[in-house]
Amino acid sequence: MKARSLARLSIAAVLVTLIGAASPASASKCEAVTVFNPITKVRWNCIFPITIGGVRVGSFDKLDKALDAQSASKPLCACRNGATFWFGVKVSFWSPNRMIDVVTEPGCMMGLGVDLLPTGGKLQGSQSSIADGTNSQKLFAQMHYYISPVWKMLDMFTDLPCIQDDGFDVAMMTEVMPTWQSATLGAIIQPEAVLFGNPAAGLACMADSAAAAAGTVIDPLFWCMGSWGATYPIAGDIHFSDSVEAWAGLAARGTFMMGRLGALTVSSADGCSFRAQPVWTKSRYKLQIMEPVKGGKCVNIGRPGALWSSGKHAPGKDNAQFMLFEKVICCAGISTP
Repeated sequence: MKARSLARLSIAAVLVTLIGAASPASASKCEAVTVFNPITKVRWNCIFPITIGGVRVGSFDKLDKALDAQSASKPLCACRNGATFWFGVKVSFWSPNRMIDVVTEPGCMMGLGVDLLPTGGKLQGSQSSIADGTNSQKLFAQMHYYISPVWKMLDMFTDLPCIQDDGFDVAMMTEVMPTWQSATLGAIIQPEAVLFGNPAAGLACMADSAAAAAGTVIDPLFWCMGSWGATYPIAGDIHFSDSVEAWAGLAARGTFMMGRLGALTVSSADGCSFRAQPVWTKSRYKLQIMEPVKGGKCVNIGRPGALWSSGKHAPGKDNAQFMLFEKVICCAGISTP
């Protein structure tokens, strides 16, 4: 981890807490024993299926069908980066390279195993009932987004050109973002949210929810997160009936936000490079819950909690941690002089 980057985030967070307004606290105690261990915390079967030169290895997954087709249609590839040229075969797999905390205790850095920033009751998470006759509730929590290149941390597959060479770092703490604390402030810098806050856009999300339940997603509906709600407003409030599903929704919304901030990339279809992704392609991502209970499988964005969240909410533990898997398409080959 880059100490200088973390120090800047810590200082900024202190300044925000000095001026932030207190909110109703319903926070879980920050556990100092959850430091990230990639060997035991990552569900390694989530890297499958792997496609090598058009040949699939591993189980079939509806979420992979279109992406793996890109590897199978043209199994051979050739790339050029400046004066470097290489040719080989296309490889696609799921890579664990980002980690996300969703915490009701501000400053609880689960990936580091420390309570970095005791806030004295400010910026706390909260839960409240919604008096609309639906028995639904609203959750507010903070989000921490880590760059965590697991392959590099384990010194595996580092010779593949499509494995990102970033070091472990804290890329975002929402405690420093006033827009995460207030949907109204968020609408000022994300005015496009107005376009999706209408009944027609909401009805479109019903189709995305049905697709998510079937194990896939509808990428053009980028403002929808299936059964997890909507990506807008990009803030820490989310309606829920299932706490685990709400955690996943905030983790997914945080990923979408990183794209809007210009900090999200995805491998190109030819497997030669990474390109910026200001609007996410949902089918490129899936989540695995690691805390408070390790999940037995990865889930596509928006998958209904009834199909996977049972037994994942340990009593008294309201801080969650997820591993974000990204679908990588790579031209793995040999460089030429």
